[in-house]
Amino acid sequence: MNKRRWLLLPLVIVVVAASFFVLRARLTTSTPIVRLHLGRVPNSAYKYHLCTESFAFIMATPDNPYKTDYTFHDPFRHADDTIIPRYLGFDKQGITVSFSVKIIIDQVATYNETIARVHGDDGISVFIPDSQNRLQHSSVPQFIISYLPPDGGSVAVLDYTCPNQWVWSVMRT
Repeated sequence: MNKRRWLLLPLVIVVVAASFFVLRARLTTSTPIVRLHLGRVPNSAYKYHLCTESFAFIMATPDNPYKTDYTFHDPFRHADDTIIPRYLGFDKQGITVSFSVKIIIDQVATYNETIARVHGDDGISVFIPDSQNRLQHSSVPQFIISYLPPDGGSVAVLDYTCPNQWVWSVMRT
């Protein structure tokens, strides 16, 4: 009987040690944080000063003469950033549209993100990392979907707000 206890002791030690390592691995492994760089601001039309307007055609190719690119001074670095909205399509059921937006943060990274269920008169805010890599959002959306054809046509009109209106603050997590 005494011999069985001695054989059982190493088995118990192995089980306890394995449990400890599994528990430690689960606690120290963090799940990646999803960082979105776009946000919808409902009913943004007619509230802000507008600087420029562009036409976004459904699934426009890069050689399209109507460019939606908008370049502005990065508020956190000595660089210029660019946002390039691309109209993906119209959802007749929800009367909404989808956009993909290329966000080029000079000296940092380029992000390609999609935003769906956007209504006419909604604004789109772009979230930018500051020098400590904390996402900042503006008090004013960067562009507004100012016109969508009622029948779901192939063009949307985008109005860009003026950068001097944008007041940036750290996003709450």
